[in-house]
Amino acid sequence: MKTSRPPGSRAACISLAALLLAWSSTAAAGVAYPDPVGGWDLIYNGDADSCGVSGFGALDGNWEHTQSDKWDCSAPGGTLAVGTNAPGGVVALSEDSTTYLRLQDTGNPKEPQWGYPDPSNRRMYFAHDVATEHPDAANILTNGLTISFRARIASTGVLDDIYPDLVDTELEFPPHTQITPWPAGGKGYNVKDDGKAMFTVQESGAVVASGHAVGFALALDIDTPNDAADPYGTPYVGGGLVMNNVPASLLPGSDRGAPGFSNLVPLSDADLLNWHEFWITLQASKITTGAYQVDVYRDGSHTPMTFDVKSSFGAEFPGQYVTFGLPSESSEGAFDVDFYAYKLGLVIPAPEPATAGGAACGALLLLAALGKRTSRSSC
Repeated sequence: MKTSRPPGSRAACISLAALLLAWSSTAAAGVAYPDPVGGWDLIYNGDADSCGVSGFGALDGNWEHTQSDKWDCSAPGGTLAVGTNAPGGVVALSEDSTTYLRLQDTGNPKEPQWGYPDPSNRRMYFAHDVATEHPDAANILTNGLTISFRARIASTGVLDDIYPDLVDTELEFPPHTQITPWPAGGKGYNVKDDGKAMFTVQESGAVVASGHAVGFALALDIDTPNDAADPYGTPYVGGGLVMNNVPASLLPGSDRGAPGFSNLVPLSDADLLNWHEFWITLQASKITTGAYQVDVYRDGSHTPMTFDVKSSFGAEFPGQYVTFGLPSESSEGAFDVDFYAYKLGLVIPAPEPATAGGAACGALLLLAALGKRTSRSSC
């Protein structure tokens, strides 16, 4: 007996095939958000840790560490050795079905404090030139850029001891005067040196000094000490995703902040040890001259938190760059990166694909079964 196909099943199959083709032909980045239309301009998937050649072609081949970076190409752990394996470092790891890059800055192992000559892993900073994909790109912070990353503060697995900086006059919190085991609750970072942080976007002119940078970092409460007089005696601004301060506040990218002036997407210390996905758009501020508007979407939310951030002079490369790492010479911190992506222009995150006769949902489930990293919340 000839059987009839249920109504709409052919369309569903076609939709399923089309969706599978689309997903297989572009690298999927996010878990909480689908990729933008046309895909990201660049995705680093946390699965490569090449040192490159002379600082170029690092990680997956798309990054350089040629400026203030002091990575000796080693990973955390192993037998420490002067000249080949300083404390801290960078390494690609896997956990369950997630591949990720771990970066650990143990403070400042550099001689003469602790005997490790440069490169001593006292800072790690990777950069990608937006001109690679967009030769005519200019003023990407002003004109608009979208980035997305999934990250957490590192607290499990192999982490080297803290080698505190004994020379820097601005102490870390808590301050250490000797080699100290890495804290069980992890150690985050703050925005350092005028706009550089774990994740940074910069625009610059003919010389680096004319450039600007906006940085984002995962910070525990203890990483954000309150410098201002506080009638309630609050010792810390609070932890979460921190970024450059607001225009009426302290110097751009200040290591310190004050409640009411600092920009913060609040997250508890315990929650920062879990993966969080951020989708962020940046553009010239509609309110303050010389500042930038930052819209932060987090973990699948489609309602952003909006901030004005102060113009900063932390650009380190002579052009338009997206960067990530641990760029402070004296601070210690460690974090994991599942992926980091960018797209030129302002892109609002789209909701999960609508199901057409179950086709889109079926595609997501099939991709999940094949080991693809997807969000299954709509299924």
